[in-house]
Amino acid sequence: MKKTIIILITLLIAPLLFLSQQSSVNNVNGFTADPGSFEILNRFQGRNNVLKIDRSKTNYFIASYRLDQYRGRMITIEFSVDVWLEGSASMLIWQISNPPNYPDITGIDNAAPNQWHNMKGRIVVTPTQNDWSVLYLTNWGMPSNTIVYIANPTVTITAGNPFTADFSLIPLKTIFANYFKVGNIIDETYISGSYYDLLKYHFNSVSPDRNLLPAFLAPVNKGEAYQWTDADQIVNQAIRDNMEVHGKHLVWHNLTPAWMTEGTREEVIHNMNEYITTVLRHFNGRVSTWVVVNEAVRDGLTARDARGDWRNCLNDSQNRINIHSPQNRWFEKLGADYIELAFRAADPNILLYYNDNGLEDVNKAEVVRKMIQDINDRYRRETGGNRNLIDGLGSQAHINDLNLNMNNVRTALDKLVSLGIEISITEMDISIGGWVGESRGMDSAMSERDAMAQALLYARLMQLYKEYSAHITRVSFWGMDDNRSWLSKGNPTLFDWKLNAKPAFHAVSDPEGFIRQHGGRTRR
Repeated sequence: MKKTIIILITLLIAPLLFLSQQSSVNNVNGFTADPGSFEILNRFQGRNNVLKIDRSKTNYFIASYRLDQYRGRMITIEFSVDVWLEGSASMLIWQISNPPNYPDITGIDNAAPNQWHNMKGRIVVTPTQNDWSVLYLTNWGMPSNTIVYIANPTVTITAGNPFTADFSLIPLKTIFANYFKVGNIIDETYISGSYYDLLKYHFNSVSPDRNLLPAFLAPVNKGEAYQWTDADQIVNQAIRDNMEVHGKHLVWHNLTPAWMTEGTREEVIHNMNEYITTVLRHFNGRVSTWVVVNEAVRDGLTARDARGDWRNCLNDSQNRINIHSPQNRWFEKLGADYIELAFRAADPNILLYYNDNGLEDVNKAEVVRKMIQDINDRYRRETGGNRNLIDGLGSQAHINDLNLNMNNVRTALDKLVSLGIEISITEMDISIGGWVGESRGMDSAMSERDAMAQALLYARLMQLYKEYSAHITRVSFWGMDDNRSWLSKGNPTLFDWKLNAKPAFHAVSDPEGFIRQHGGRTRR
């Protein structure tokens, strides 16, 4: 019988390098940071006993908590902590220093300054035997002069294996073998253990979550070496386990090193071409399709917009969701031409995709249809052949409206199918509670009512995709379980945090039967 150890403690001890310098006054209930980088405040913005950290004086670990005592044992870590920024960060992340994967436990994208962010999360991990291990806060895109405040930490650590995945269920890849490939995401934390076992059991197609993005492949500074190690490991392992790999994204306004869009127009085009050709050459023969351009068309388009020039409907720096959203530097430097330029730089012998969200909206679907039709028509006239420049279209299918109008979805899909190119559903998830914001590790128990409404919408969409399977090559879900989903607050996936199949899984497995049994009502 496994011995379960439950320890309720308050968060974060220093990295190993500085453990000898701890004392009863150099941490806040276990929180600490690099010596000389922090001070302890009695009160700050309604919180008592707050750790104030000067980011310019810390290393990669802004603050950390040691896990060495759990080496070699599987543990579940659950924690909550409040974080305040003076400054900004494109992403705040709590990670485990557990080589080789360094998994995320929770995170917030585009963390707004001057307000408390409650960050909570859950992760199952086995600290490695041969290295020291810590739970730590780090960031992407945080200026060095940022001040970080940490308060109210709690941690619970439970020893033992919590997973209860049911491998007697018929694999999704078997169920849909006569319709389309079925996919999910993969990253460096999904290549071992129960997550990976479930991934390769149900899916025959994978898309690396982030490891093929420019921020993770491109040189940090222009002229430096490319970063192939993690991506190669993931791609090679997926291929060995008979899962085809789809790459994303070569050109995107987000998660792209600044140097790629700096300089004159000619220099930016050169940077784009060099990056695209280098990456495609490196993965030649291993990655079957590539998203060349992602999310070029903005949301919230009207019928009047859809009737006009598609070039007036693109994401630019003036049409961001909010001030924390990344600017589209590609558009700023190259205008609407950046889309076609990117596809022309790519290898014509590879299946090349355009990918976007919100294509359930009829107006946005029409604008995307017109854009792809225009580019492909012009390319065929120029080359005198039948080859399209854009071979495929990816519809992300991130849904956050449980009352989604299925007639509109059908109409929008008809517009996309009319292009006569390959269609894939590339990032499917359905969140409860509307748009909940990007988060990981924030899942919670679902009510029966929400779980059923979510499942019925999954069933309706899968029923439609089966009907259009002559045009749809692949349906990929975005995330294995609710806890690790990028939209964790909305519990959007097919499995709960213990990898139990939710009603949503059963709805996907047999959409027609699920609808017959539960009445087919998607409204709550």
